[in-house]
Amino acid sequence: MSGYRYTRPWPKPSRQSLVQRCLSQPPLRRASAKHGTPQSYPQPTPSQLLRFALTGSAQPAQKGAYTSSLDQHFKELFSEQWPFNTRPPPPLWSSLQQKTTDPDKEVLLRALQDDVRSLQDLHLLIEGNVNDEWGGALLQTEGCRFLAQALEHCQSHHSYGEILSTINAITTRLERLKLPVSHSLPALGMYYACLSFSASALKRHLDGYLAVGKRRLDLKACTSLVNALFDSIQVLPFQGPSHDVSEMLKIVTGESAIGNRSEHNLHSIMCWAGHKGPTQPIGQYLSLLAKMQSDSLLQELWDRRMQALRHDSPSHMFQSAYGCVKALIDVGSRERAMTYLKQVSNCADNNLPGLSMSRDLRALLADEGVVEVLPQLAGKEYPNILETQLKDIEKRLGITWSPQRSAHTSISDPHRISSQQALLTIDGDCAGYDSSARLIAEIEALGCSKSIAELGKIANLLDEHEGNQIHVSLTSTESLHYEFSWIPRRSPIEFSSNPSPMETDGFQHWSPSTLGLLRVRPSSDRIFLGTECSLHLIQLGYLVARSKLASETGIEGAQNWKETGYIVTWDRAFGRFLVVFVRQSHGAFGTGEQCSVSHSLFGLGAILQIASRNDLLEQTYLRSLFWGSASRYCVDVDPSPDLVF
Repeated sequence: MSGYRYTRPWPKPSRQSLVQRCLSQPPLRRASAKHGTPQSYPQPTPSQLLRFALTGSAQPAQKGAYTSSLDQHFKELFSEQWPFNTRPPPPLWSSLQQKTTDPDKEVLLRALQDDVRSLQDLHLLIEGNVNDEWGGALLQTEGCRFLAQALEHCQSHHSYGEILSTINAITTRLERLKLPVSHSLPALGMYYACLSFSASALKRHLDGYLAVGKRRLDLKACTSLVNALFDSIQVLPFQGPSHDVSEMLKIVTGESAIGNRSEHNLHSIMCWAGHKGPTQPIGQYLSLLAKMQSDSLLQELWDRRMQALRHDSPSHMFQSAYGCVKALIDVGSRERAMTYLKQVSNCADNNLPGLSMSRDLRALLADEGVVEVLPQLAGKEYPNILETQLKDIEKRLGITWSPQRSAHTSISDPHRISSQQALLTIDGDCAGYDSSARLIAEIEALGCSKSIAELGKIANLLDEHEGNQIHVSLTSTESLHYEFSWIPRRSPIEFSSNPSPMETDGFQHWSPSTLGLLRVRPSSDRIFLGTECSLHLIQLGYLVARSKLASETGIEGAQNWKETGYIVTWDRAFGRFLVVFVRQSHGAFGTGEQCSVSHSLFGLGAILQIASRNDLLEQTYLRSLFWGSASRYCVDVDPSPDLVF
């Protein structure tokens, strides 16, 4: 296939492993060409091997450099012609030359779907079965659905970069065998390139896709690519203070800094391309283009959407528009954001339908410009926005309105009336003050803030609620016999080699470690490509469990609750509650703590998402394919370059 460079079919052993292998062998011996007798050589040092690999000589650079016998020996070892009388190792592509029986379709597909758990498993399976046109066709059955499932299983043990390398190798294998490559294989490569936010990998697989033929992706495939890119770009601010998305923008939209727009881009094969593209849900695509600071393509798609927008248009059209406005504000394009919001109002007859239900409402109201124009633009929706804000304020105070009593009551205790009382007092003697709903609401409101002072408010709230228990509903076969509770607690990160700073004169100096900001990322011994899928969390306390039998028999007492090794956290990038296994619920971490949860007493995965339901938390589906139950990951303090001090 044109446009591809040669790629080794399977991952090459690391240089470290080659060095260790060389050093573990007996002293080198060279077969004499004249006499056939071996000649001994001193054992090479790692620096000699590295110097030869980089410069072609094991000797230090010097005037009048000469070719040593060790250099000659290395050249013979690494030459294509095997210099010894012994049998050479099999060539790299020997498996392509072996004649095998036709693979059994049912066996191969079942193995891809159920048996593959690592890239090594996949390697062996493909090497044994994909050697002819029938095997290549089976591998790409149903749009590579079975291969995609196998790679999804591999995410528990391998990084996106390793999976991308494997997809490259599979493509190269099919090319060397002169077997047909369908659109589905490079489409799979594009998906993992988007997860890695790797512009070079996306270009390679886009080239491969176009080489097969320019065919539009369906809505499902387009949505997957957009969601993967959007999730990746959400994490970029946590990687460093400045990040360049211009290369990715060029591949996705064809736009460049000099103003030219190439027709060779990802958008050209997406279902929304063309002036007569469908008006089907565009999802987060507008928001993604705004985040990448697209100019011409964003304006083109926005104008097309506004032409189709009416006051009675489907909700998804308005929600994607509000998301785009919010993304423009995030990247500093406030003037354009205000223009877009006014256009939405004009299309909806001076109304902003569904804005009160938008997940972006809180972020939009944080902008002074939006607050100023909202009464004029929102129309009939404005009272709904005010009511939503009022309920949010009530929840953050731990109270709710009771129509039956015509009074405010505590969320946790409906019999405790708060009307005609101070909403907050210094001593906390007010309805709703100790409500867990108040804590949850404040975390949801402030947890994604870039202000270290606002994150400090969460830490102070955790101090106020320390000692409480908040019910957490978790669902798994093994956990059905247990009930779980979250114990709120401010959790400064302590490392065994570096104790956390203490308060001085009653004043707490906030920092990532004192706030309990954690970074959870795949185990450090993996290959990383792009941003990968690190999590950026704030610790909120720990999870305890007890047998349901103890609860049903009326046995109470703190001694029945046991620590689980899980902590409760808030995901600062995506705004969600997560339960994370860290082996010990509190105390000092080892530097770069390595964790895994292959065997859990409670049958829980490594990382679980839980959602708030008033004053409790319930488990929900975690939309993150990487974190499987057998994942290995590293826990350390989050450098937090995104924070404003």
